[in-house]
Amino acid sequence: MSGRFPCVGRLRKGYHRRQVDAFLNSIEVSLSGALPPLSAVEIRQAGFELVHGGYDTEAVDAALDELEERVLVRQGMSSGRRGRVDTPGEADFLKAELTAPYMKRFPRAGALHRGYDVDDVDEFLDRLVSALEGGAPVTADEVRAAPFRPRRGGYAEDAVDETLDRVVEFLLVLGRERSVHKDAGP
Repeated sequence: MSGRFPCVGRLRKGYHRRQVDAFLNSIEVSLSGALPPLSAVEIRQAGFELVHGGYDTEAVDAALDELEERVLVRQGMSSGRRGRVDTPGEADFLKAELTAPYMKRFPRAGALHRGYDVDDVDEFLDRLVSALEGGAPVTADEVRAAPFRPRRGGYAEDAVDETLDRVVEFLLVLGRERSVHKDAGP
């Protein structure tokens, strides 16, 4: 049986092929308009079982990243704003949210629960704020792959992940708008 993606060897683990195929089918049907649309967040948060001989995780993740961008574009086009977002306003909103005082940017997981290491998150947020203010750029892939060590009493993972999801959406839409403006010519 041939699949959509390359498979890993029988001794390695990859994403469960039927789960991935079913999820991708639902996205395609959604994009065709036959089902209610999936959100970019739903695509970003999709998870699959790891099984021996499954699909190569990197190939599937790359395809999901592309689909997430397609869904964001589609959402923007149907939002009544003709595919444009208020990027300066969104950048200001994100900067304000990301520049809260150190160690107080997100709720804590609690002393007995694991969360993200506060220093790791705060350092990464400083990098994001610098990028929003015109410093070294940060890509959506870098935000998606940001490594945070687990720590008891750290920042609550859900709160951090939700904010980083919005940053990823902002960067994807911003990148698309820049490419549209670049393609438009002088």
